[in-house]
Amino acid sequence: MSIEELKELQAKIIKKDKICTTIITVFILFMISIALIMYLLKIIDTTLLIISFFATLIISSIVIVIINNSLNKDDIEIFYKNYKKIFVLQALQNIFYNVKYNHEEGFTKEFIDEVGMIDTGDSFYSNDYISGEYKNIKFEQSDLHILEEQERSDGDGGTETVLVTTFCGRLIIFDFNKKFKANLQVSSASFGAETLPWNKKFSKVEMEDVEFNQKFYVLAENEHEAFYILTPHFMEKLKRIEERINSGIMFCFVDNKLHIAVDNDTDSFECNVHKPINEKEIEEDIIKDIKIITDFADELNLDNDLFK
Repeated sequence: MSIEELKELQAKIIKKDKICTTIITVFILFMISIALIMYLLKIIDTTLLIISFFATLIISSIVIVIINNSLNKDDIEIFYKNYKKIFVLQALQNIFYNVKYNHEEGFTKEFIDEVGMIDTGDSFYSNDYISGEYKNIKFEQSDLHILEEQERSDGDGGTETVLVTTFCGRLIIFDFNKKFKANLQVSSASFGAETLPWNKKFSKVEMEDVEFNQKFYVLAENEHEAFYILTPHFMEKLKRIEERINSGIMFCFVDNKLHIAVDNDTDSFECNVHKPINEKEIEEDIIKDIKIITDFADELNLDNDLFK
């Protein structure tokens, strides 16, 4: 599919949405008019008028969702699939080598549980899987959205169970340029504590950098390995990254790989099917998402294999 064909498909989707909205609007006005006439004829009272008004809005909202899904579901799936292929995959191939990209799949829950750096909660979603090489550094990335069931007061003295987001962002995995014997976890103070699984093998480590200790929480299987990986120079880099990212972030050193979780409440490489396609804006947005990967690799000098 070409960009022009993608635009034509988008126009088709928007046209169907407008037709659906027009039909529902006419329906709402019709039902409200009937309710007002019945009220004026004193067939119903004020309470029933208000109930009729809200019932019409609720029913109309449900109907418009059902109609939109039935009319546009397949077209929207085709649109997103081809948008990712035309714009996202091409941009990735311009910057990375040996790119593999699947917008529907991501890291599995089993894999994240095995690594043990993030609690996968009660509902786990992952998509936009990418793998490739940047400056001879192999990497993988995927978006993660994790929700957890929590009990909350319902306002009537009882409780209700709700799903609460505990992590929404991306996980990037790089080959690390230092070999190490024990695993290490470094999380920023703003990283959600409820997302960190309890691991008895890890113990808290205080670094010699006071500012670093205020910004990060360090857990390690072996204290000596923590000091081996977190050199003063490397800690300065992590502090600069934390300030620039301005969101919860965790670095986990596992099996000679660097796992970076960025809890920035963002779904990468997404688009709005109803927003007119502007190729320049789309390219800029995609480059911003890609730069998060390249900035980590560049800032941390992951292409330096001096210690391997």
